[in-house]
Amino acid sequence: MEETTQVAAHSHTKRNIIIGVVALLVLIGIVLSFAGSVGSVWGNYGGVVPGVDVDRNMDGSVTYESDEGTVTVGGASMPSNWPSDAPTAYTGATIAYSGTTNPTTGESGSAVVYTTNASIASVVEYYDSRLKAEGWTIEASVDMGGTRVITAKKDTRTIGVYVQDAGNGVTNVTAGVQL
Repeated sequence: MEETTQVAAHSHTKRNIIIGVVALLVLIGIVLSFAGSVGSVWGNYGGVVPGVDVDRNMDGSVTYESDEGTVTVGGASMPSNWPSDAPTAYTGATIAYSGTTNPTTGESGSAVVYTTNASIASVVEYYDSRLKAEGWTIEASVDMGGTRVITAKKDTRTIGVYVQDAGNGVTNVTAGVQL
């Protein structure tokens, strides 16, 4: 009987991890697919794309708006719609990418990618403690082949954080919030 309970608990945890990973991938997919739908975002900063308004923002980011919604990419700061009760980038981080999406259909969300010289353990502890302090429920925290994955939920929102050793004392972090 005890072995059956352990197998069921392991199966439940594994399911939660998979759900969390899929949720974050969906969020990142929303940002990237919308960016792709406005026409090669990375190559068209100055180009004209029919049906898309392109605004260059003072912080270096670019906002694309069409009848499908809006997406803002670039800039070296946290996304503008990042929830105040979700942990921001680790102190001293260098933000490589941030993006927000507000589609007319589907879920809106934010994503940020950054590097830090902090250890994986320090970054994981930061997210774990900040999420709990702000009332998020940690659904999974697992080591997947050297990458730490944390997923948490609060009300209808989901956050996913991937923390990976990039070598040479650098840690890569990708965090996304589905709003």
